[in-house]
Amino acid sequence: MYVTHSLQGGGAERLLTNVILQQERPECVEVVSLRAGGVFRPVLEAAGVEVTDLGMTGYRHGPLGLARLARLIRAHRPDIVHSWDYFANLLVLPACRLARSEARLFWAAFGTDCTPQKQKHRYRALVGANALLSRFVDGVAYNGAEVRDYHHAIGFREPRSVVISNLIDAGVFRPDARRRDAVREELGLAADDVVVAVVARVHQQKDWPTICEAVRDLPGVKTMAVGSGTATLPPQPGLLRLGWRDDVASILSAADIFLLASAFGEGFSLALGEAMLCGLPCIVTDVGGNGRLAGDSGVVVEPRNIAAIRGAIASLAADPARRRELGRRARARAAAATSRDGSLQCLHALELAAEPR
Repeated sequence: MYVTHSLQGGGAERLLTNVILQQERPECVEVVSLRAGGVFRPVLEAAGVEVTDLGMTGYRHGPLGLARLARLIRAHRPDIVHSWDYFANLLVLPACRLARSEARLFWAAFGTDCTPQKQKHRYRALVGANALLSRFVDGVAYNGAEVRDYHHAIGFREPRSVVISNLIDAGVFRPDARRRDAVREELGLAADDVVVAVVARVHQQKDWPTICEAVRDLPGVKTMAVGSGTATLPPQPGLLRLGWRDDVASILSAADIFLLASAFGEGFSLALGEAMLCGLPCIVTDVGGNGRLAGDSGVVVEPRNIAAIRGAIASLAADPARRRELGRRARARAAAATSRDGSLQCLHALELAAEPR
């Protein structure tokens, strides 16, 4: 059983979907979402995965969600329970106790310091509780070495841990001329337009105000904004506000440059790995593990630095040969860093290392 806060279109939810779909028998997996709906729910259900939601809409529904989750665990008696974010972590631990379950219990944690200013105290309490209780679970999976080190620095003391990659299918995310032409025709992009792709939900972490200013009025450059909430970004010339798209591999094939301008809180971005596998030179902020992943195949800049991001886009836009060389390096680096089989083996090893209760 996997328990997650939601199945909306974030990187953690997409990673969870990848983990489940790439298992030998996904139909033997059950997913419990604290919130209803989500773009990944029909994807999982189409693969035969049973998905149940607890109907929660906020923290105030925690006691009700806890009771429902305990009943599900008692009824279904899973051997292993994975929870997939901070709030789910806190629910799963007492739910297993209430259900008198002997399941091995594993948490997952993503990102580094992702404190929205307006929710700082709530966030600190949530993460502090996770750190305090981490010693009572069988293990924790982190999506990057920087993420593991951050959590250990703030007090996580789990008995065992593993670092997993983002399990991206290099056969799906690859340069594809036909997909490139089809998407450019759909969006009315000219053959000589230099196209920047930004795949990120609208959230403080992703810093869309900086992105919009950095790409404003760049000559010959068009920017595709893809992700939950991007359709409602303020209009500006050259910005294609596409909203949520299921065809991210095709979108990336249509681009010439990838941009990820996160201000804080990143771990090891799944969207960045996908873009690199598609052979795109990437401009990333030095947040979490993204600068390390991009390495010499991209341009790494300070967060919230509009001038640096704008300058990097303009430099790459003017140099097709450099874009091709960086793109070639990017695909090679990403292929080595996003192994599907390696991550599944690490998760299975983590499960096997924990003695049955």
